[in-house]
Amino acid sequence: MEERFVKPRKCGYPKPGGVYLESIGDAGGTLPIIVVLDPPIPVDHFHRGWVYVDLSGSIAAGNVQYVGTSVESAEDYKLRSAMDKIAHDIFGDDARVKPGQATKFHDAAFRILEAAGWKPGSTAAALQARGILREQVTVLAPMVEVV
Repeated sequence: MEERFVKPRKCGYPKPGGVYLESIGDAGGTLPIIVVLDPPIPVDHFHRGWVYVDLSGSIAAGNVQYVGTSVESAEDYKLRSAMDKIAHDIFGDDARVKPGQATKFHDAAFRILEAAGWKPGSTAAALQARGILREQVTVLAPMVEVV
């Protein structure tokens, strides 16, 4: 992060203590994902100017789930979060997928379910998937750690 004086722009100035984010690149590009808020902050309409976010309040409320530097890191966070839920179901509440293993865990679990002929759809199907994956715990265990 770089601190610098912000010159006058058509969209105004940041509030004192605020952060001004700008994308580097072509007009119409996207800003890098740096913070994942869950639940998201509702926005009632498109904004070309400022949208103020109480980041300190969001952090205090526990709404900040991830801080990263790229779309890839945020996508990895989302996949890892989903795979951690599956790891909890199979290995217990203290289990999580090891860092760097989310894609491998996902692919292995998918192959196991596909080989068993499992089809997604209902709550019963989710319980069935849990049972199928628990039967193959030795395949998934190397990608999981208990914290």
